[in-house]
Amino acid sequence: MALTLLRPPPAQGPFGRDFEAYYAAGATWNAGGDPWSRDVWRIERTIPGVDANREELLPYVGPAAALPLFGLFARMPYAVAVRWWTALLALGLLALAAAALRLAGGGAPVTIVAALTFAAIAAPSVSAIALGQAAMLSAGGIAVALLAYQRRYAAGAIAATLAAAMQPNLALGLTWRMRDLFALLCAAGSALLFAAVTLIAGGGPAGFSAYLQRLRQHGNAEAFSGIQHTPESIAWALGEPQAAAAAIGVAVAVATVAAVLVLIVTRRLNALDGTLLGLAALPLAVPFFHEHDLVVEVIPLLILALRAAGTARAVAGVAAVLILVDWFGLAQRGAAQPQLLAQGVAIALAFAACRRDRAPGAADLAPLAALAVVACSAIPLANAAPAPIWPDALPPAYQAPADGGASAVWADEQRAAGLLVPQPAWGALRALPLAGCVVLGAAIVLGARRR
Repeated sequence: MALTLLRPPPAQGPFGRDFEAYYAAGATWNAGGDPWSRDVWRIERTIPGVDANREELLPYVGPAAALPLFGLFARMPYAVAVRWWTALLALGLLALAAAALRLAGGGAPVTIVAALTFAAIAAPSVSAIALGQAAMLSAGGIAVALLAYQRRYAAGAIAATLAAAMQPNLALGLTWRMRDLFALLCAAGSALLFAAVTLIAGGGPAGFSAYLQRLRQHGNAEAFSGIQHTPESIAWALGEPQAAAAAIGVAVAVATVAAVLVLIVTRRLNALDGTLLGLAALPLAVPFFHEHDLVVEVIPLLILALRAAGTARAVAGVAAVLILVDWFGLAQRGAAQPQLLAQGVAIALAFAACRRDRAPGAADLAPLAALAVVACSAIPLANAAPAPIWPDALPPAYQAPADGGASAVWADEQRAAGLLVPQPAWGALRALPLAGCVVLGAAIVLGARRR
């Protein structure tokens, strides 16, 4: 129902909106230009579905190591390239679900169907594929890397870790798995390959230094935007001054890393459970996190859905609906509220169906109950404070300032679209997935203790 009867009209612009930036960066790199500059707009404005009458530049902020891949896609017409890219993302989703199933011990055919449904219907998965986001490939790479480390398959571990690095802020979650020599050597091999391609494609050490500077500028440009799901941006939306919000973000990150370390040691979590806990904590510890990046949380949630029981299962089910429902989307897309709630029901039911060897129990009602309770508060909040969507909310014939780089243009676009507004309701809605990550961490610890 969520994907058919309740599906609202499509949003403005081309399918694979973020792939538009990858494609333009690849084409610019092929031509010898600067893919992190405003040069990408010359390509983006020619893509069908983009409004060329106003400047709606979408900057490229990915690593240089990905440019040869995007350059290859840019040699095709956009309509062909986006289809192949979407097929690659679908493979990433399949790899994520398959690896999580193996890590949890497998299951009967009906369990496999439930697990695939759970992974596919999650709002971050849907938005990652619809946007053409590399986060889907990165999350699939993380899941496969965890399996390859466990099975001691070196080639697979190196390749999967390299795929995870497509989204460096997500690949950081693998840091918690570096607890044995095999994993360290495989990660080092991937890092060397990544560094070599980065230096070749990015213009050497000087180019790498320039990229880090641009990354910092872009992070500052949208640090307080409504599209950021970080403690810093949420604190600002709830009314804190920018300096105080930034300090809160740093404090939460430090406390999160410390808490994960303490729990791993005191609860004697094994390599897999410790990494799952680190993945759950990731949105609280990194300074750049979007809604589609939450696709990485499908890994621990799916593993818990397959193997957790009792209290741990109930807590994990609550975490699933807090993290995998697009709560901020209720404010951004009022017409899509029925679809988003239907997705929530599907997530809850698929979670309950992911049982390898147990009959349904009372714990399986927890996600449905949590969905009902949270929706009763979230929907009124969303309706009271509708949120804009970029680029739909940009003024007609909008033109960015002539001076300034791509990050400056992006900041001005966020401001013009109305996303740089300290709206407490938006902050509360974006805080729900982060609260879910805390609940997920508790479920991982409870599940490990029970086993």
